[in-house]
Order: sequence, then structure tokens, then C-alpha cells
Amino acid sequence: MFVLALTIGLTALQAQESTYPTKNLKYDFFSPVAGCLGFSYETWFKKGTTLEIDAGFIGVKLDNYFNSDQFIGAYASIGPRFYFKYDEIEGIYNYNDFNGFYIKPSLLFNYFNYTDTYEHFTYTEDEFGNYTESWTTYDVSGDDFSISLLMGLGHQWIIRDKISLDLWFALGYGGSWVSADTENLPADNYYDENSPFKYSHVRLGDSPMIFDGGLGIGFLIN
Repeated sequence: MFVLALTIGLTALQAQESTYPTKNLKYDFFSPVAGCLGFSYETWFKKGTTLEIDAGFIGVKLDNYFNSDQFIGAYASIGPRFYFKYDEIEGIYNYNDFNGFYIKPSLLFNYFNYTDTYEHFTYTEDEFGNYTESWTTYDVSGDDFSISLLMGLGHQWIIRDKISLDLWFALGYGGSWVSADTENLPADNYYDENSPFKYSHVRLGDSPMIFDGGLGIGFLIN
């Protein structure tokens, strides 16, 4: 939190007093579908470049399509946006209009703890060859922490100098550290603790490649 406050403070000082919007506060419209609430803070940095900080709460459960039955945590990322085209205003070195195509490298941190309900199937055979089937339910808890480096591409539209629509996607790679309490599971269980779904992004199969994307809706302020 201290780093976030310091970054915002320094960039706010650099954005000279102006009648032009210098900050863009956004909400990630589709983030609840991924199990979280995501927000972004974008501010002037220098000509054609802004600085963006993303942060979100992990723990929104809209339906039963998530990998974990319970999950709670947070994510945060930071990175510059390099706009392909930009306007210049005389006397304002770091002016930005937040509009157009851009690329954005970013560093993403993601952490959550979770609880999974694991069902274990067993069957027994009696002396007459009859089978008896049974299901046993176990609760598995654990933690998931990941660090990823992303390269994003997007386009932001500014409507009437007040509203922003930001459509983007990103590819990258990273590492994930998962711990799971499986001591109470049977020895012949098939529980897999390495889920590709991280709530702030998706891992592509068993590789370190990851994918992310979203639609941000925001408001520009001075």
C-alpha cells in the first residue's frame, strides 16, 4: 500500500496543475465473471506515456463454474502504457489524452487461498463377486501465489472528455507456487492442485504462458 500511495503521489505531482483530465479511474466490467472485482488507476507520466496500476479483490462467486469451491485473495499489477499516437500541448511536457492504441508491459502479482471439495470413489468386492460402490468427500485447503510478466495491446476510447472505454488483451509468462493440504486424502487419490485458473488471469495448459484481457469503463478527472 505504501508503494501504491507513493507512486500515485509522485505522478500526481508531475501532472502539472491543468484544466485537462490527468487521471483515469476505471472498473473492469467483466471481472466478476472471473471471480474478482478489478479496478485501474491511470495517470500522466510523460508525453505519450501513462502509468497504470491495477488492483482487485478475489472472492466473487457468481456461479458454480470455478475451480475452487471457496476462494479469497487479491491481485495487483503495475506498468507503463505507450500510446502509438498522442497530442501535444504547449507548456505541458507530460500531457496525455488517454486515447488510441497502446502497448503495455506489466508485472502482475496474484495471491488467494482456497478450499476444494474432492470426491474419492472406491469400490469393494465380496466373496460372491458383488461390487459395492462408495463416494467419500474431502475438503482440501491451500494457497496459490503467482508472479507474471505480461505484454498487453489495447485501444482506449474517450467519450466527451469524461468517459473512457478500454478494450485490451495480454500474453505473458510466469511462475506459480501452490500448496495444498492433502494429508487426509487416501494414498490412491488423483487430486491435482495445479489449477490453470488464477482469477486475474488464465494459464495456458501446462506451459508457463498466460492470457489476460478485459473491458474497462472509467471516468477522467483533473
